[in-house]
Amino acid sequence: MDERHAPDSIDPPYRSVISADPPLTRTRDDHNISPVIDKRTLWKDDEKTRPVFAHRADHFVYDEDGRVSCICPATGEQRDLFFVGFERARGTLKYRCPAAACGLTCAGRPICERQADVGSFGRVIRVPLDLDRRIFTPIARPTAKWKKAYNRRSSVERVNSRIDQVLQFERHTIRGHAKMQTRVTLALIVMLTMALGRIRANQAEFMRSLTAPVRRVA
Repeated sequence: MDERHAPDSIDPPYRSVISADPPLTRTRDDHNISPVIDKRTLWKDDEKTRPVFAHRADHFVYDEDGRVSCICPATGEQRDLFFVGFERARGTLKYRCPAAACGLTCAGRPICERQADVGSFGRVIRVPLDLDRRIFTPIARPTAKWKKAYNRRSSVERVNSRIDQVLQFERHTIRGHAKMQTRVTLALIVMLTMALGRIRANQAEFMRSLTAPVRRVA
């Protein structure tokens, strides 16, 4: 990897947009980088879920959106597991039995817990990220935290697109890093000033617009 593009040279707010390319997996893990990247649909249409533990008979499955569920051995009902968090030292996502975690009634719980003496805490499973790095990330996909991080990434991309296309920085005659940095900084200041002006003019809904007419403040 080029020294200029090493993770330590990337500002923290932008670390979440780095590619999910497999060769960068070790680098991401070493530098605590959480990839927040949308993915393509790769599974076949008739394939809804896959077993978490393919090497043994169990009741846990996952889908292509990263949702981990259990299938009740008594009724066949599928329920999402209760997400506990990411265990960095293990490189796993930790989940609990939803019946035990949320106080639900599950007819198949005694059957499911025969494999281990789990007590009132219920069964716990750990899903390794290496099961499928495109699906499982340190920030679990089916969570509000992942959605918030993805929206933040999308907003950064919209700003970059506006700088490139609307303000025409993609086609420029500016020479020198210092000059370019100054121009981009001024462009960002102008956009922030326009947003502030919209808010003060009671037009907060147009704070991201460059073309909407400005309402006069009495």
